[in-house]
Amino acid sequence: MRYVWIPFLCLFFSLGWGAPQSEEEEPSSPIDLVTLLSKTAIYVGDVFEYRISVRHSNEFSFVTQEFEERLVVRPFELVEFRIDQKVVGEETLLDLVLTLVCYEPPGVMEIPSLNLFYYPSGSLSQAGTQQDIPARVLRVPSQRIQLQSTLLGEGDRLRDPVRLVPFPRSNLILPVLSAGVLLLVVAGSTIVGVRYTRQKQDEQPDRLDRLREETLHSLRQVQQKGLSEGQDRDPYLEVSKVVRRYLQYRYDFLSQALTPEEVREELLGSTDPEFASQVETVLELCDRLFFEGATPPAANLEDLCSQAVNLVQSRSLESP
Repeated sequence: MRYVWIPFLCLFFSLGWGAPQSEEEEPSSPIDLVTLLSKTAIYVGDVFEYRISVRHSNEFSFVTQEFEERLVVRPFELVEFRIDQKVVGEETLLDLVLTLVCYEPPGVMEIPSLNLFYYPSGSLSQAGTQQDIPARVLRVPSQRIQLQSTLLGEGDRLRDPVRLVPFPRSNLILPVLSAGVLLLVVAGSTIVGVRYTRQKQDEQPDRLDRLREETLHSLRQVQQKGLSEGQDRDPYLEVSKVVRRYLQYRYDFLSQALTPEEVREELLGSTDPEFASQVETVLELCDRLFFEGATPPAANLEDLCSQAVNLVQSRSLESP
């Protein structure tokens, strides 16, 4: 019994020495592969471009020497081949561009898959020859392309070999209804805008007629009041206020706080220079008669009111 532990001891040493030592594998940097066809459906004799783009870490180096001689693209023919390689930071962009053409009978054709070989970047300098290094392979999948003939009326039915995703007609109901509602809203807004504009245009002459009648009535009242009060100079100031109020509502600017010269300058942007000069003359006459006095007052007031009435009536034929 005392030698029973010997088999267990042998088993322990055999497991410890016979177990393979696990080595930590270095994580490989990712390699991105993208393929692109300039056309997926062609006529016989059409030239198209097949681009293979590889983005990889600088830890690897792809074998590009004599790649064109190893290319097999049957049933297509290679018209042109070029390699573009660019280093961007810690990555390299490798573009293989194949210009192809096909003269085979119509049908779905297939560009054969390709193998791209690459090595770790430091392995070539450490080994004696390239044959001593096991190459890694990046497989480029095959690509399908539709070849169509222009004979026998088939030239107007060029189709891709890729099946289209079905789109139920019921899915069109909501977009069509939305478009219809949007059109109705736009049409309604346009109609309301046109009617509002026309209404404002129709109301503009009526507003100007009321303004002109109110101004003429105010001038007649000022004249009657001035003639009855004799030597009072307030009617001259009232005439100036009436004329300024008419100009403010007729030409839309604040005329009450402006000098006669400033009123004329404001009017030059919206009316003729002759009318602007006449307004300046009337307003200056009102100020002079008010501050200097009038002798005789009745004649001066009557002449001043007459000039103001002529100013207002001369604008009756002017467009709004």
